[in-house]
Amino acid sequence: MELIHPVPTSSKTGPSVWMVSRVDQSAILAGYLARQNRLIRWDSFWRHDGHGFPTPPSRATDPVLAQIPGRHLMPDLMGQIARKLRLPAANLYSDIPLSVLASLHNPKADIFHGQGNYSLPAMRRAKARGMVTIADITGQLAPTRHCQLATEYQSHGLTYREISAFLARRRTFEAQFADAVLAPSDAVAYGLQTCGINPDKIYLVPFISPQCQELVHRARTGRTGTVIRLLYVGNLSLAKGIAHLLRAWSTLRAKYRLRVRLTLIGPAQPCARPLLANLPDGCEWLGPQPRTVVADRMLGSDIFVFPSLSEGSSLAVMEAMAAGCAIVTTFDAGSPVINHISGLIIAPRDADAMTTALSALIENPAMRKNLSHAARDQISRDLVTGYGNRVDLAYEAVLSRHG
Repeated sequence: MELIHPVPTSSKTGPSVWMVSRVDQSAILAGYLARQNRLIRWDSFWRHDGHGFPTPPSRATDPVLAQIPGRHLMPDLMGQIARKLRLPAANLYSDIPLSVLASLHNPKADIFHGQGNYSLPAMRRAKARGMVTIADITGQLAPTRHCQLATEYQSHGLTYREISAFLARRRTFEAQFADAVLAPSDAVAYGLQTCGINPDKIYLVPFISPQCQELVHRARTGRTGTVIRLLYVGNLSLAKGIAHLLRAWSTLRAKYRLRVRLTLIGPAQPCARPLLANLPDGCEWLGPQPRTVVADRMLGSDIFVFPSLSEGSSLAVMEAMAAGCAIVTTFDAGSPVINHISGLIIAPRDADAMTTALSALIENPAMRKNLSHAARDQISRDLVTGYGNRVDLAYEAVLSRHG
């Protein structure tokens, strides 16, 4: 595995790129490449510049990207219909059409950069034409997820299943077929290796949440009392370690009583609803909230806890670091936290370890302050570097080996 240590650059030269991906996870890189006239084509779901029809917020991008060829409306519509009809494996009805439409085109570029379940057919055509192919694996592959989650689901009388075994197998084959694989975190890089991906073709290129830019410069909310405020943001599901968080919280509340409060923000998945039906004392669940509310909550919280059992690279942890929270998370959350420097990393599925780490932060204000300052500084440095620059250095490394 090659770790990319980039430095800021103002260079506007570099390889041309054909991308196939979702909109939200790739818009930053796509905008970076488009402004340098290097993005030849971007096959994605429908995207727009904020005007006209349709205009869902999740599809709004930099206006320059609305003009890049490769916008596909049909996969979006088919996916929406499948979800409204509650068809099984609804992702198939959007992902397969996008992969087919992308493969019908064959632009000339130096690099093919694919992400998600939509890339393999186009990747094959690109490799046949001599392009260097890159698979961007943003989350754990199915075999790793099964190892991480099957036992947890079994402990609750449930069976863990992939949404689509077909798409899961294809995603694994993309990683095997591509010339290089980009991983957003050490957790994903390790998972790729356990799935048989050659470590020599894995490039660690950390992503960063676009919300961090605003959060890292905002002042934290001043304290008005002695209550230590804990926060969780994300889907509420067994995969996120919610059962263990609530067990740890019951112990903390009994120990510290009114000195601590826990807030949960995010949608509840069916597997977690029984856990939320009778929340422990001192814990509130706000459901999904707008970004502005989440940002305010992060800036006003002392500790952010995210005990995920399987993740690619948690954007919520990055945002909490930018907001200046002291972090408690797991290695499997895929965050950039450096243990005992910019946060505390605990073992997954370990409520006792979570209780110990949170107790240490509750009882030690100096530790909270040091970790929160280091977390903010770390995110500030990552923002200066820029995600586009990190990917560009990975491109250079891959081309030097395969170009």
